Amino acid sequence: MNAAGISTGGGASEEAGAAGAGNEPSPLSSVPGDVPKAAGPARLFFMDNLRYLMVVLVVLYHSVAAYAVVAPHWPLHDTSIFGASIVRELFDVFLMPTLFFLAGYFALTSLKNRGPRKFLEDKVKRLLMPWALGVFVVLPLALYDQPVKPVRPFWRYWLSFLGGFQVHLRPTETAVTVSTQSVYWFVSLLFAFFLALTLGHMLTRRRDGEQPRSELCGSPSGPSVLVTLAAFGLLMSAVYFASLLVVPDPSWCTLSIFLEFQVTRVALYAGCFAFGVYAQRRGWLADGKPLGSIAAWGASSVVLGAAFLLFGRPMFVPASAAAQSVAYLLAFACLRSFLLVSILVVFLSAGVRFWNRASGFDRRLAGTSFDIYLVHLFLVVGLQEALLKWSGGPAAVKIAIVFLTALALSFAVARWILARHARAFTVVILALFTLCLVIRP
Repeated sequence: MNAAGISTGGGASEEAGAAGAGNEPSPLSSVPGDVPKAAGPARLFFMDNLRYLMVVLVVLYHSVAAYAVVAPHWPLHDTSIFGASIVRELFDVFLMPTLFFLAGYFALTSLKNRGPRKFLEDKVKRLLMPWALGVFVVLPLALYDQPVKPVRPFWRYWLSFLGGFQVHLRPTETAVTVSTQSVYWFVSLLFAFFLALTLGHMLTRRRDGEQPRSELCGSPSGPSVLVTLAAFGLLMSAVYFASLLVVPDPSWCTLSIFLEFQVTRVALYAGCFAFGVYAQRRGWLADGKPLGSIAAWGASSVVLGAAFLLFGRPMFVPASAAAQSVAYLLAFACLRSFLLVSILVVFLSAGVRFWNRASGFDRRLAGTSFDIYLVHLFLVVGLQEALLKWSGGPAAVKIAIVFLTALALSFAVARWILARHARAFTVVILALFTLCLVIRP
């Protein structure tokens, strides 16, 4: 898709992954040659490493969902344990924002190197086309096998599935509906951010003329980094608080078939993407230096994380989240936003300090991370459903089985099927889909 082979080849290329952050063909980073020339001696291997780490944690995040109390929208539920709920709530703070930051960090450089037209053509090829195959073909095939099939035969169901993508707001999380983008919401929203960046860059260039603007490279001083991070945290707190005043926190918005996103989080995602663009322009991390004391930011993350899990309990239940006071919502918005900033700084600083290298293992996971993201959910849910038959099995053991097996299988599919036989895989999926349209009851 990259996965579906519609993307050009080889997200799993080790040689590409060895070239440094953004130098392997993942849609979530840059393109070959996009590492800033003024970046100094450090190579940004850690950006690739952090990206695949976030994807691995996404697999874990979904693996615990069937065993968590705070995932009412999940399609199936097994024995719940407290630790699964903690993972769900804590990981939800930083997983997708970090991925958007990493994508934004290389986006402007890629745009300038390729030019607007080639940049967007590349994003259409590597984001929109896999997204279209996933939403129009793969998801209908997968969801039709669910116990409830209100529309039959398959061709009628498919038309109903596409027709279900209307402009609407879901005020609370519900079980999987007839029409959903599932994990593919991230792909379409990321493309929307790339498109907005391209349009903004074109308008700015036209306004300022064709003369190149000087980049703000160089490592800023410690206080300026701290002030900028504080300002970013306050801005994120403000927009998140404003959104909480309008809609409940679990609300999802669907804009026809094109976009699907959690309303209160979209500004956080856009902010992290834009902050990644800003950080690259300022030369942050390119000199190989962390953004501050890792120990101090780590301690801050622990304290804020504990406060978030304790203070934020009412927000983890949709029924009580909608009944909170304005003062509580403001405090929760600030707590969540600054926890995000703190964890993001820890990952970036620890990454550039201790993980700015690429072993063969790192390159292989980095090269397949996008495809792992695209295929893992079907494996996770299938394994969770199979383990329902093990009624006496400990939830922690089931989580370990689901996570490790889904991750291994996703990696295998990405590396040995999608990377090597992508076009054949696409043909098989489309042939299966066509056959279902014709003969499936």
